[in-house]
Amino acid sequence: MGRNEAARARQTLFFKLSIRLGVVGVVFTLAQLLAVVWMYVNNPNELDQLLLTAEANRIADGIPLTPGGTGMVIQDDLKHPLAPNTRRAFVVHERSGQVIARYDDGDLRLADDPPASFLVIRTQRESWGDRFLLSGTRRVTISSHPYWITVAVSGQGFRPFIPVIYNEIRFHVVFPLILLSIMFLLSNFSVVRSTLKPLNAAIATVDRIDPAQISTRIEAPTTSWEVQALVAAVNRMLERIERSVVTLREFAGNAAHELRTPLAIMMLSIGKLPNSDEKSKLLEDAQGMRRLVDQMLDMSHATALEIDKGARADLCAIARTVVADLTPLAVARGRRIVFNDAGAPTIRGHDEAIGRALRNVIENGLAHTPKGTAVEVTAGPDRGYSVRDHGAGIPEEKRAKVLERFYRVDKSGTGGAGLGLAIVCTIMEAHGGHIRIEDAPGGGALIRLLFPDD
Repeated sequence: MGRNEAARARQTLFFKLSIRLGVVGVVFTLAQLLAVVWMYVNNPNELDQLLLTAEANRIADGIPLTPGGTGMVIQDDLKHPLAPNTRRAFVVHERSGQVIARYDDGDLRLADDPPASFLVIRTQRESWGDRFLLSGTRRVTISSHPYWITVAVSGQGFRPFIPVIYNEIRFHVVFPLILLSIMFLLSNFSVVRSTLKPLNAAIATVDRIDPAQISTRIEAPTTSWEVQALVAAVNRMLERIERSVVTLREFAGNAAHELRTPLAIMMLSIGKLPNSDEKSKLLEDAQGMRRLVDQMLDMSHATALEIDKGARADLCAIARTVVADLTPLAVARGRRIVFNDAGAPTIRGHDEAIGRALRNVIENGLAHTPKGTAVEVTAGPDRGYSVRDHGAGIPEEKRAKVLERFYRVDKSGTGGAGLGLAIVCTIMEAHGGHIRIEDAPGGGALIRLLFPDD
């Protein structure tokens, strides 16, 4: 995962909720630990029993007794009590009451007498100020045989109980709490992920909406009220956007359509004027205005383009028609159009819109190729067209810009308004295709119109 992807992942709702759930789990665990410690601190009888039981279990694990054995040697590590700053003595009895092991810590001694009852597990405390003496008997099992260990512990204050509290918390509190917390977090992560899954599905559905199909609406992929509310809000937004786009399209189309008639009248009036430089200039300006109006209409049609599922377009036939229509214009400008049929297939598409796109590309080439040269149009062999001229070409850093509306490479010129390639781009996007601008071999621009597979 790259740095940008990691940063984006940290901004997701799932990550933030996971972090918060993790913090809740940690706080819950700490609260439980504090509650356990508080319970032990305020329950000295429980601590006494825990300390004696821990000492008895430690002794049972550390002395290698055999049934009937007596006088076993006490290992050095058993001579030191579990709790610091304490003294500890113990006696081990078998069922018959015989002493099979004992250890006395100085004047802290235990009698050899067996417990009054092997059925009673007792704990006794004696206190003098902050000093205490604990004694008690615990039943243990060594080598599958029962034994009774009587332990006496002498100490002072609360510190001797810290190790036993630590062990108790570690084995009987921390591990269960960690397991419970992990299960809690995994469960919540699963719930959060399953809850956000419909939201991710809705986002993916929105991303797949074709900008050319502004009438598309999305459906809620779940019964979740929140996701349904979001989807409903997005659909209402799409409706408002559709109304705005349709209004703009209608305005641009209507304005361009209304301008065509007065422009035609104006050009007729200019044609009646005596020949002069001023007349030529007026005609040139009027033709530029008519070209702009035609392009505005083309753009309005391109942005409103909807392609029927069964619509088919013969790329070669379209190219022949467009080349034939533009040949008189090329001749009038002292240029030629060369057409090469390389076997372009029939595709799913809007034939009139594709012809409009190809026409704009060819007209763009005629505007930039020098007099006496040709614009070469090739249909195929792949699913598209290639149009090359012999002009100055399009700099690589400006190839993306020329596809934008009203952008011109040469802003000082008067050749057009910068809508031609933008119209082509809009039509190609409606077909799911794209434009590729390259340098032509030997100089000039090579523009490819590439359509996707059906």
